[in-house]
Amino acid sequence: MDIYITGKNSKGNDQKIQIPIIPEEIESSIEGKFAEYDIYKLGQVSIPNGKNLSELSWECFFPGEARKGMKFVREWTDPETLDALMKYWAKYGKVVNICITGTKINVDMLVSEYDSTIKSLNDYYYTVRFVDYEKISVSSASTKRSTKTTKKKVTVKKGQTLRKLAKKYLGSSKKYKVIYNANKKMIDARNKKERKKHPKKKISKYTIYKGQVLVIPVPSSKLVSNSKVEELKKAMNKDGYSKLKVDKKLTSSMKSAMKKITIRTGRKGQVVKFVQKMVGVKQDGTCGSKTVSAIKTYQRKHKLTVTGVADYKTLLKMIGG
Repeated sequence: MDIYITGKNSKGNDQKIQIPIIPEEIESSIEGKFAEYDIYKLGQVSIPNGKNLSELSWECFFPGEARKGMKFVREWTDPETLDALMKYWAKYGKVVNICITGTKINVDMLVSEYDSTIKSLNDYYYTVRFVDYEKISVSSASTKRSTKTTKKKVTVKKGQTLRKLAKKYLGSSKKYKVIYNANKKMIDARNKKERKKHPKKKISKYTIYKGQVLVIPVPSSKLVSNSKVEELKKAMNKDGYSKLKVDKKLTSSMKSAMKKITIRTGRKGQVVKFVQKMVGVKQDGTCGSKTVSAIKTYQRKHKLTVTGVADYKTLLKMIGG
């Protein structure tokens, strides 16, 4: 079995590479179901069919020149060259073809993640993840997306700043300019007066004052109502996390209860079973290594912080929040 990857290089030419060392494990996802295939230790086992393959990932290393000629090296290529090519494909979202001989995998994918570290003997240890590529036809007519917002009025208290208000109401202090732009005329007028009163005092254009009433454009919260919410509520109640009314609505009480949950290695219960169902592993109610690995894959796929722990944000994503 060999792995070949073909894609356009920085000069626009097709370049085909052979992965010099077969990874010990290949992790795959087919239509949302995840599995790990132990290639090196057990030989070729139950390799997934290329059809409907949505993710493919592995960890391995590109061998340095000192390993050139060793039996386990398929075909040696300068690791710096391989590393640069993988980074190029990942950075610019290039479509690559992955062909694994001895299997039915011969698919076009995108390099969604690639990280590498140089270690001893100039080996490049790397982690790579590929995601399914689908051709998307875009209409020539431009389309506009509108994000619904609600306007919230807030009276400024002593010690508050635009950054503090942005963190509290918009989720990030970096969004302070959103509040400034929504109240620009009033804020600028007040600061102009203050500069006249105190000509020697340096006053930032973003300064606000106690008693000012600011309008904050807060994104409208999405109404979530589905069977997954109902299922998680039942599981939370059985595990003692909450005493919620079991229905399909995501409520503030449910969110508060969810913030107390962290499904990590060793945890047991109905919520663990719910998480296992969502990540596509056996629902035995115990969070073991396979569950943790599947949670990490789910988090990568949905652009969450990869921790292997099903916390509030991960659970929220699982129920469509």
